[in-house]
Amino acid sequence: MFRARRYRVFLVFAAIFVLAFFHFTSSRDSSTVSLDIPPPQVDTSHAFPHPSTSEKQKNPSADSPPPPPSLDRPPQAPLSEGSRGSNRRPDSNADPPTTHDEPALPSDDEEQKSKWPTHLYPGAHGLGALKLEPVTNQRPHWEKVPENFPLAPEELIKLPAGRSKTLPKLQAKFRDETWVEKAKRQDRLQTIRATFEHAWSGYKASAMGHDEIKPLRGGYRDTFNGWGATLVDTLDTLWIMDLREEFSIAVDEVKKIDFTTTKSDEIPVFEVAIRYMGGLLGAYDISGHKYEVLLEKATQLGEILIGAFDTPNRMPMLYYNWAPHYASKPHHADKKAVLAELGSLSVELTRLAQLTKDNRFYDAVARITNELQKYQSKTSLPGLWPLEVDASGCRTNSQSHPAAEHAHAPTPVQKAGSPITDAESYRKLFEPHQARGLPDNAEPAPYNDPARTARPKPLGNGAPPAVRDCTAGLASPSSAVDKYGLGARGDSTYEYLPKEYMLLGGLNEQYQTMYKDAMNAARKHIIYQPMIKDVRNIRFTATASVPKPGLGPTTHSYEATHLACFAGGMVGIGSKIFGIDGDMDLAARLTDGCVWAYESTKTGIMPENFYVVPCEDDPCVWNETAYWMTLDPYAEQRLRPVLTVADQPRDERQAEAQDPPDMSTGTYSPASLSATSAPGSQEALDKRSLERGSWHVISSPTSSPSTEGDADTAGQYVNGEPDTVSHEEYVSARIENERLFPGAVSIPHREYLLRPEAIESVFVMYRLTGNNYWREKGWKMFGAVSKYTRTELAHSAINDVTVEEPRMQDRMQSFWLAETLKYFYLLFSDPSVVSLDEYVLNSEAHPLKRPEF
Repeated sequence: MFRARRYRVFLVFAAIFVLAFFHFTSSRDSSTVSLDIPPPQVDTSHAFPHPSTSEKQKNPSADSPPPPPSLDRPPQAPLSEGSRGSNRRPDSNADPPTTHDEPALPSDDEEQKSKWPTHLYPGAHGLGALKLEPVTNQRPHWEKVPENFPLAPEELIKLPAGRSKTLPKLQAKFRDETWVEKAKRQDRLQTIRATFEHAWSGYKASAMGHDEIKPLRGGYRDTFNGWGATLVDTLDTLWIMDLREEFSIAVDEVKKIDFTTTKSDEIPVFEVAIRYMGGLLGAYDISGHKYEVLLEKATQLGEILIGAFDTPNRMPMLYYNWAPHYASKPHHADKKAVLAELGSLSVELTRLAQLTKDNRFYDAVARITNELQKYQSKTSLPGLWPLEVDASGCRTNSQSHPAAEHAHAPTPVQKAGSPITDAESYRKLFEPHQARGLPDNAEPAPYNDPARTARPKPLGNGAPPAVRDCTAGLASPSSAVDKYGLGARGDSTYEYLPKEYMLLGGLNEQYQTMYKDAMNAARKHIIYQPMIKDVRNIRFTATASVPKPGLGPTTHSYEATHLACFAGGMVGIGSKIFGIDGDMDLAARLTDGCVWAYESTKTGIMPENFYVVPCEDDPCVWNETAYWMTLDPYAEQRLRPVLTVADQPRDERQAEAQDPPDMSTGTYSPASLSATSAPGSQEALDKRSLERGSWHVISSPTSSPSTEGDADTAGQYVNGEPDTVSHEEYVSARIENERLFPGAVSIPHREYLLRPEAIESVFVMYRLTGNNYWREKGWKMFGAVSKYTRTELAHSAINDVTVEEPRMQDRMQSFWLAETLKYFYLLFSDPSVVSLDEYVLNSEAHPLKRPEF
């Protein structure tokens, strides 16, 4: 009896021990698993994955194979939307959850699951989620590989030697301000700094160390390799605004960045140069070279980027696959290189060469400059470069373009300010914006468009002789039309000409010669005066399309784009530094054009782009009849179907009314005429048509531009009978429904992306002239953008500047803190802060020290 009882006690204790053992083991497993879960992958759909499909996908998995051995990118449908340095394209994937506590994967995405280096897939629970197989194929790290096309030391182009020239002063002589003026200025300065601190605090709390904050929901996006674009881009702004403690915190975060690896397969060379390298060098210069880690990180980036120049003609691969297994193979440069990306590396790499005394960095950009200068006189619009060039070196450009050979003869291009006289320009002026493929106002780096460039692929064991023979210079791409402009896709190439000249102390005359040649052509072919109702002498820049010989006449797109608003500041700097008479007045008119655009909308903010009518007369006088005719250029064709059905039996007309004919072919009818049938609207429209010359229509925020499909058929039939809409009714409906301000004939892109270009030129013009007009205009601009973009966390891009209550886009690109708010702050700072006579500001507003200082 005692023995049996003793065994029962032993069994009870054994059962308790087994249960305790399993409970302890389960607790340990759960703890370990929870610690292993990595942070969430938050919206990396713009992180430059390898474009191997017809549409950009999410970041590739860690063990994705190398890209296929093809020399060109596969074809892709053009995007409907397309920075200096910014991205404006639809997300290819919906945003994943932003919480950092419960990371989640897109459903049914096996490829995405392979990215997680832990034992659990996110969202799994319990022991059933445990995976025993080891983690393999982690992301590689960059390492220096032998060059396939090396240069001997004696072949390197060295930095110009000698003492810098004494260059003309840029900044005006400012008078002493009164105590009232100083108090007013400092009060505005504090308001701008408080706005900056609000956005910076939101980024620190929600996205520190990542590329962008989501200003509405919190969380982050990694759009620029995940190295912390906003962090690095903002460094020198923190110093300039005297936020030194925040600067130290930021520098400590920069120390953690590992530039040798990234989830992205490619490095966008242009964006990395202006944002990351420019940010590091600017912070290093503005802080008095006290933080060596900034130069060390910039040098590390330089070593990585220099590998992109390892091509037969030393032109860079603009989207550089940095992984050693790929970088070690021979490649050539891009067959369709965006001009701004190719020509806008000079300032950053030159400054790095000056600080490190390493001529390799200067050699890289000097060779691009040499090729640009050779090509400049051989283009179809001599003096300017097309927005896309063939940099591969595989096509020779030994002979001048036929247009260049006859440069002495009148070029068949509309003079700046002349009216539209050719039918092709008229058609393109009103052609639906998306139908033209990549839009003219696309950014310099449309990151989700793999068809943008023909990038090289790995060539296997040894490069074919054809690739190794790709040693020619720049050439026109194999397209039917070359496009020219100072705005998107070309902007900073022109901007950097006077800036590189100053950074080199005036010791390289190439940049002065190239700038003057470019401006001579731009004044003749690109810069024009729009017809506006205000008594204001302003200018904008057009886009010229020059077909290959025999394919048609040259046409123009008479547009106004926010990205091109930098041109006023550039022309002002060029006027002073190169002594170009008359260009200071032109700079003021270009800058004031963008100020006028800000003042013309409901929000007080300029749209991303819109189209206008160029002036016919000199002096330019508002002609409402001509403006209305431009809004309804094909009235006769629009009404012709009404005439053809007039004699049809009533029952046939009623049958056709069920499926009215398509009126869109060959014409542009973007606005619905439904407003004309609303109660009381006819009387209002008739009254407005009688009072032409005194109206200024901006409709209520509840109305929105009608879709093009609705516009094509609306107003043609009423109860089966033809609806004869008059010219006045049609135009008035367009103005009302599209919310057109006087002078604008179309607004394809109504958003504001927190862009800096307009305030950049306002700031530069104030520093160059000392005219307080620019400060007052800038303060009004600041009030508008700060009001409509502020969120609880930071600031957000908005979708429509022509309504009173625009929707937020939940995007805050790094240039909001790096450029936009910095320029507003510098506008009201003492002019000695970041003097233009001491610093060159790169395309991302990073201050780089000029050599004489």
